[in-house]
Amino acid sequence: MRPYKVILAQLIGPALLAVTFLWTTDAAVARSVLAGGLISALSNGYFAVQAFRYQGAENADKVVRSFLKGEIGKIVIAILLFALSFNFLEDLNVVALFSGFLFAHLIGIWVTGWMTRGPTSNSQ
Repeated sequence: MRPYKVILAQLIGPALLAVTFLWTTDAAVARSVLAGGLISALSNGYFAVQAFRYQGAENADKVVRSFLKGEIGKIVIAILLFALSFNFLEDLNVVALFSGFLFAHLIGIWVTGWMTRGPTSNSQ
């Protein structure tokens, strides 16, 4: 699996949603959706870099440590970026911020499932 494709989808999806909100509502909502999507994509990107650093059974202990480091870093990055958003974004729409964050996460889940699906099984 290529995690960079998931992160790319998590960047593109909220950007397209933000453009849609820019056309239909206002700039504050679009900016908030985009910020939420960026928070999700950037924190997940850090996790992906850490988690997929090592592979193979001979590196099992390194794999576990890198997953833990990635998950802790992901949480810390998300908290910091949310705090920065609350402090520095003007006219922040909190619902749109969290919606963009959730939307990017759901895109990540969908793209991961789509990429890892196996051949069609004929269960009879």
